[in-house]
Amino acid sequence: MKSRYTQLILSGIVVCLLLFNINLIFRQQRDKNRLATVVQNMQRLNNVEFMFQDSKEITAKRFKYEQFNIGNVYIYTGSDKNAHMPIRSITERPKLVLGLSQNMCRPCIEGVLADLNEFFPDYETNENIIYIADIEQRFKDNYHNKKVVSFQQKDDFHLYEIENPYFFILDKDLVVKLLLITDKTSPELTKEYLKIIRERYPNL
Repeated sequence: MKSRYTQLILSGIVVCLLLFNINLIFRQQRDKNRLATVVQNMQRLNNVEFMFQDSKEITAKRFKYEQFNIGNVYIYTGSDKNAHMPIRSITERPKLVLGLSQNMCRPCIEGVLADLNEFFPDYETNENIIYIADIEQRFKDNYHNKKVVSFQQKDDFHLYEIENPYFFILDKDLVVKLLLITDKTSPELTKEYLKIIRERYPNL
């Protein structure tokens, strides 16, 4: 009888220990899940903060350079620095300018070119669509299938500091008009911009 009573007590202790361990494992898993959720929320907040900061900088640069007066400075096309001409000589008709740089991410550039191709399928041969690109001299004769327009004096074009692909209209007034600095967090804006340009400048 006493042996059976002892067995019951031991069995009860084992069951209690088992339940305690199960409860402990459950709590650990719950805490682990909570911690993972907190980490994910913090990452989301960091991403939102980064996107907000990036968008704020883009907006500030757009305000800075919209209606910026380029003036009748000297430019050249391709890699021939000696074949310079005043920029007014190419602006009898409005030009859609795509600003690029060799420091911009390749997928960003390729995405913008894909959007450009959607609205202007002839952009590679269209003389009214030009690239202004801060790149090495050896690439200027054929940069993404187009000659690059460069400034005889690099300091004449302050928009080189923009770090994302950008568009603007350049006409005989020689000021930056309808500037769009592309934003990878809102890629649909580029399509909307090009659609508006297509409608507003049907002769491009």
